[in-house]
Amino acid sequence: MRRLEAPVPRRTAGGRSNPVAARNAPPPRKRPRSAAERWAIRFGIAFGICAALGGAGLWSIQSGWLPERLAWAGDGALDLSARAGLNLQTVEVRGRGETRQADILGAINAARGAPLLGLDIDAMRERLTALPWIVSAEIERHYPDRLLVTVKEAEPLALWQRNQTLFLVSRAGKVIETADLSKYAKLLVIVGDKAPERAEALFDLLAQQPELRDRVTAAVYVGKRRWNLRFGKDLDVKLPEEAPEYAWRRLAQLQRQYGVLDKDVSVIDLRLPDQVVLRQAHPPAAEDETAPANGKPKDKAT
Repeated sequence: MRRLEAPVPRRTAGGRSNPVAARNAPPPRKRPRSAAERWAIRFGIAFGICAALGGAGLWSIQSGWLPERLAWAGDGALDLSARAGLNLQTVEVRGRGETRQADILGAINAARGAPLLGLDIDAMRERLTALPWIVSAEIERHYPDRLLVTVKEAEPLALWQRNQTLFLVSRAGKVIETADLSKYAKLLVIVGDKAPERAEALFDLLAQQPELRDRVTAAVYVGKRRWNLRFGKDLDVKLPEEAPEYAWRRLAQLQRQYGVLDKDVSVIDLRLPDQVVLRQAHPPAAEDETAPANGKPKDKAT
């Protein structure tokens, strides 16, 4: 079998290469790159472009563009980025109050040294907002090695009494799971099936008359349409379904003028727009016609 060899460029008499022969010679065969070299080139090009673009490069990282490209490239590129120094070392948490630090770190579920560009931010946010107290969460990569987690916790608003059991309710009307209610004992108690969903509107109403709001100890949502307010232990104020703010303002005026809340009454009915109905707490006993007026019994009529 005849072996084919690449032609060697002919030299001229002066020892110079023949340019025509050199052009006709096939190019030399290149050594194939390894997988690591290919990933290194891809990562270097992407990161170099980001560095050259300055602010646009920072946007490509913070917006998730570069992490998505590297995740598409494969685990090799992410490993290279971690070896280059972009790996998780610190998690900073802001906004935490009732939620334990350990619960937040457990929801993040990222090991120290993990590639910072490979963290699934959306999945972390979903796990955080599933915790009882957290209503929203923001997560930012801070290069080269830090994760900033900012959470917003629910605002306790009231205690909801249902079937003789108390539950902590947030301003958004959601039940907050907590084992210890003792620290919230001073919160207003609300009663009724739809009371938590309507509690925020009620508290906005009460805030219009602060001098009355501080005296309210409980609120009952009646018929899923209106509120009865308890003052102290034995005085109920019935608010109307329509225009409760007008009735609430009228009660404040009656209290300033007549001190109606301090009278011997058990019910103040404000459901009618043109009148106020009061019910005495201790009505006077009926006078006994046979009772003596001067210590001596009266003579009965014959």
